[in-house]
Amino acid sequence: MAYLITENCTGCTACIRRCPTDAITGERHGLHVIAPERCIDCGACGVICPDEAIYDELGELCLFVEAKRRPLAYVELEACVGCEQCVWSCPFDALRMIALGPDGHFGVAELVTRKCVGCTLCERDCPYDAIHIWNGGSPEAEAALERARVFTEAVASRRSDAAE
Repeated sequence: MAYLITENCTGCTACIRRCPTDAITGERHGLHVIAPERCIDCGACGVICPDEAIYDELGELCLFVEAKRRPLAYVELEACVGCEQCVWSCPFDALRMIALGPDGHFGVAELVTRKCVGCTLCERDCPYDAIHIWNGGSPEAEAALERARVFTEAVASRRSDAAE
């Protein structure tokens, strides 16, 4: 079931720019429409709508979320095996692989924050439960950032030990 735009829509076009599947159409200052066959129920449009005009598949209003609190993908580095499924599924190229091993063979997914819209496609497609979508600044997001910091420091330490 697709999201729905109501008559509260002022045609600001924010949702059009945010939609990963180009499911939203409409003219500036006019009522926008979501094509149900293209909508993937990600909610990216709802968090950016300033007009309280977008309702989710359960009929609940999607509330506008300020930029620093919007949903983003967080990669659990210790769970990522480098399969690249998330990279392939992201329509915004918001994930890329980075090498961690000294020989460049072991890689993990890394988020390109400025490109992520929190659409949940990577989270749904990850077979290892290594990606989660949380609102920025939430306790879950802060904990994920801390785990990533600790993991990255441990890898860097192992690299320097191996180089000696």
